[in-house]
Order: sequence, then C-alpha cells, then structure tokens
Amino acid sequence: MRHRFFLAVILLTVCCSLNVQAERDSSKRKKSQVDSVQVSVDYLKYFLEQNNNWIPRSEDLMQNLKGLVHFVEDEKIDTILNKIGRYREINDGDFFYRPTTRVADSLEVDGYVSQEEVKEQVGKMERSIRSTIVKDQIPVPEDLLSDLDSKVRLLERDEAELLLRDSLVILPDSLQGFDVIPDSLISSPADFKRLQRLDSMKNALLENARLQYNNNVLQFYIDSVSEAYREEYVQQYVNTQKALFSDSIKGHNYRVLDVYNQQVMRSVNDSIARMIDVLTDYAENEEVEVWVQNSEGDSTKVILRNNGSRYARMFLKNEQKDSLGIRVINTSKNAMQIFIDDAVTLKRFSTQQTKDFNFDRFEPESNLRSIDQRYKVVTPWNLGGDGTFGFTQTAVSNWKKGGKSALSTLLVLKGFANYSYGKVKWENSVELRNGWIKPSGPIQKNDDKFEFISRFGLSAFKKWYYSAEIDFQTQLFNGYKYPDRDNKISAFMAPAKTMIKVGLDYKPNNDFSLFLSPFTSKTVYVRDTVNIDPSNFGIEAGKKRYWEPGLNADIKWKKKITHDISYQMKYKMFINYSAPFSKFDVDWENNLVMQLNDFINLRMMLHLIYDDNVKFNVGEDANGNAILEPKWQVKEFITIGFSYNFNKRVYRRERLN
Repeated sequence: MRHRFFLAVILLTVCCSLNVQAERDSSKRKKSQVDSVQVSVDYLKYFLEQNNNWIPRSEDLMQNLKGLVHFVEDEKIDTILNKIGRYREINDGDFFYRPTTRVADSLEVDGYVSQEEVKEQVGKMERSIRSTIVKDQIPVPEDLLSDLDSKVRLLERDEAELLLRDSLVILPDSLQGFDVIPDSLISSPADFKRLQRLDSMKNALLENARLQYNNNVLQFYIDSVSEAYREEYVQQYVNTQKALFSDSIKGHNYRVLDVYNQQVMRSVNDSIARMIDVLTDYAENEEVEVWVQNSEGDSTKVILRNNGSRYARMFLKNEQKDSLGIRVINTSKNAMQIFIDDAVTLKRFSTQQTKDFNFDRFEPESNLRSIDQRYKVVTPWNLGGDGTFGFTQTAVSNWKKGGKSALSTLLVLKGFANYSYGKVKWENSVELRNGWIKPSGPIQKNDDKFEFISRFGLSAFKKWYYSAEIDFQTQLFNGYKYPDRDNKISAFMAPAKTMIKVGLDYKPNNDFSLFLSPFTSKTVYVRDTVNIDPSNFGIEAGKKRYWEPGLNADIKWKKKITHDISYQMKYKMFINYSAPFSKFDVDWENNLVMQLNDFINLRMMLHLIYDDNVKFNVGEDANGNAILEPKWQVKEFITIGFSYNFNKRVYRRERLN
C-alpha cells in the first residue's frame, strides 16, 4: 500500500511538472509570437532571398534557416498530413489534371491525325469531289439570266458601223469605197441602181454581223454567269464537305487525345500518390526527443516516433529516497506509456502494535482483491502468399533425331489477405502468372493471367455465410497468333472479365468452400477495338462489352497429401439465364505442388476452360463461310523452380470490459 501511494505521488508530481512547464512554454511562445515572430521571419527572409549583398557562410546554414522559416510560416506537419489524408479519401487520388487541349506530344499519340495529313486528305477529297461533279448538270437560277437587255450592252441598228470601226467585220472589196463616189461620176440610171444595190447589200451584211455580234455577247454573258455560279456552287459544296471532314477529324483527335490524356493523368497521379506515400511515411517516422526528469535531477531521453516500439528505463524517487523502476515506452510520435518495471513487487505489510497506539487492520474491498483480465489478443487478419520462378532449357546441335533448342520461363505469384472475426469473413486473393518461351526464333508468350478476387461474408447459419464477391480477370501483355506478330489478338484489358456475385457460401473448414450465387453479373470488356477483334470474345461489332446475368457456382478445395505434396482445385461454372440449357461457362484449374526442399518445388497445372461466347474456326460450309463453334481450351505445364512462401498473422489487443 505504501509503495502504491509513493508511486501515485511521484507520477502525479512528474505529470504536474510537465504540464506546468508546458503551459509556461506555451505562454512564453504565444507572447513571443505576438511580439517578435513575424518581425524575425521578415528579417531572416530578407537575407535568405539572396537578392542583396549578404551571402551565407555555408549552404548548410542557408538550408537550415530556410527550414526554420518554413516551420514557422507553414502549418504543422500533422495538420498537413491529416488534410492530405482527408483529401485522398474524398478524391480518390486525383491530384493534378491537364486539359486535353494542352497535350504537347499529340503527334506521338497513336491514332492522332496531323495537320499535314489533314491537308493531304482534304486535297484528295476536293479533287475527288470535283472529278465526280458534272457542272453542266447544275441548274442556274432563272433570275440570273432574266432581263439580259439591261445587263448586257448590245448594238442597236444604227450602231452597226461600229463593227467596221473596231474591225470586227471586214467588207468584201466589192462593197468597199462605193459610198464615197461623187455624184458627178454617176452618169446613168444604171449606175445609180448599181450603187443602191451595193448599199443594200452592205446594210444587210452589217445587220447580220450586228445580230451575230449581239448573239455572241449574250451567249458569252450567259456562259460566264453560269460558269461563275456553278463554280461558286461547287466551291461551296467542297467547302462544306471540307468543313465537315475537318470537324470530324477535330472530334476524332480530341477523343484520341482525351483517352491518351486520361491515361497519362492516371499514371501521373499514381506516381504522385506514390511520392506522397514516401514523403508521408518519412514525415510520420520523424523522431521527437523528449527528456523525462525525476526529483533527483536524473534525466532519460525518450525517442517518440510512429511505427516504433522503443523504451527507456529510469527510477522515480520520493523524499525518503525510495526508488521505483519504471519503463517509458514509445506508442506514437505524440504519446507514450509508463509501466512499472517487471522486477518490482508490491507487498502488503501487516499492522503492528506500537506503543499506546492501535492500528486498525485495513481490509480492501472484495473487488480490489482480484485482478480481472481486461484484454485479450486476437488475430483477425491472416496475410500470406507464395511465389515460384521456374525455367526449362533445351539445346540441340547436330542431333540426329531432330528437335529445336528452346528456353522457357514461368513466374507464378499468389497472395492473400483474409479477415475473420466474429460473424464477418473477408477474403482477398490475387494471382499473377506470366510465362515466356524462346524457341529457335523470336520469343513467344505461353502464359499470361492476372486475377483479383474479393469475397465478403456475414454468418447466416451453421457453416453458411451470406456472401458477395467480385472476380476480375485479364492479362498483362499482348497476345499473338504466332508466328504472326503484326496483328494482336488480345492485350491488357482486352478482354477483361468481371463477375459480381451475391449468394451463399458454405465453409465447413479452411480447406473447402462452396459458393452458390443465383444473382451473378458477368461483363466482358475489350478496351482496344481498333487493333483487336471483339467478336473473338463474343462481343458484337461496334461495341466494347457485353453483359449477361446468370447462376454461378464456385468450388475451392485444397488437400495436404503429404508433408511436401499438396493439391488445390478451383472450379467455376456460370449458367446464362437467357439460354440456361445451351449457354454456360466452365473454368476448372488443378494444381499439384511438390516441395523438393526449402527453396525449390515442382509445380504441375492442368487448366480447362469452356466459354460458349469464344468460338473457333472448325471448317467451312457449302458457301465457303467459316463455321465457328465453341471448344474446350486446355493448358498444361510442369515446371521446376525457385519458390518462396510466407504466412503472417496480424495480432491486435481487444478490451474485454
């Protein structure tokens, strides 16, 4: 009892001292801020700007002074981290964006049409349009050819002589000069009649020439007006088609750049998120030094930091010099715990009679005589996985029986993070398979799979759980029908299959699971429909995805045959509600693993897939059309390689009362 009293007094004294000192420091700091902090910041910033004649003695001093100024001016790092964390929760990692119109490297984007290509295509289009249009068939508005007399300058009857003046008409020699013969030379009526006849012939010739001239002028005007109208009509039509084409190219380029820009922005924001994680971890792991002092003036340094578990020992003393060993343990950057040393034992002293004084025996209450268990350790999370990297090499040279040299590799990575506590089960798994083979020719892909599964369940009755699951599958690298390397048949997210399931999960033990989901959504998506034919995966032309509702059944079973041999089976069956007796999918995977030693294993896999929407060419009909039918897809491999396994439980303490 005495020791407890001493301990309480000592701890109360230490805490009060720390609080009083903290309040004094805070009061001084506030008063200092009011009086001189801003003046000091402005004064130091003048010298730190380096636009004056003052030069720091060292670069290290310069950086330290800048850090001191930033510490005063900026918000505290914990506040900054808290605000960044809240922003990331709300905005899901969207930090920066770039408008599509500001993509600088547009000419390097696949599918983008450059201005030079647009000009070339516009020129070809104009030539094609002009070559197909017959101008003479374009009708000319009547108002353009009406009232021609007012629009065209024609010669009147008395103006026919102008044709002779302008040399537009040349009279024959017989009609030239007779009109200038003087009357004195006309000696007989016959001469007069002859001259009259010549004059009539001349007038008739000039009149015919005037009419022909007027007709030619009218026809030239009509032709020029018609040609100008038809040329303008054709040019307007060409301009309209060019504008429509240019607008379509602009829309196409914008969509191409928008898709490209979205990918770049996602990549940039992912990089920024990783950089923020690095800086956040660094900031959260920053150490804070705290000195704890007892009544004798002995000091102990305690280093506080997140994600650490350091402790320091010291002794507390009272006025009678009684010592009590304690441990100060770091729990976070802003908190610490104080424990009595394990070597300290408390003993209750019995009462004794001294002189004439009687000491009544102290009897504690019954609830103070026993120590209740207030905490228990639980392990809700179980983390683990395994990885295998194997290869096979064959070399053939002058081998009579034939054969080819080849080198193949296979990488298999599996991981899981399972949560089980109370009535809740949450299972997460990810699998990555990637294999390559290099025969005598170029390297080829022989295995590629990425699958993520997350299943959440609530206890229903006995071993059954109400469960919901999302199953996402795709591949990481381009696929080809070798030896053709120019035409892709598959790629990342082409296809991508997503299954969303809701149903009941039967789990009698950790080695068996039967998941029945009558409410299942199956979606198959092809990201790139330009280079990859979506019809190979059951998607209609012009679309990127198809959706099917159905019933799904999942069976998972694993068996430890011996200490070093294990078998695991995964079976999935999807029945389409639209055609339950004819359309179904089967995915059946069998794995047998033999652990040869701690780091080498032998892995055998047999994988069978049947998908009614994936069809293969099995021949031609009478009309020469290809006959497409679904077929069983079979993959098998045996590989020996390096392996690594890990399994870790995450412990946590839970309060009982």
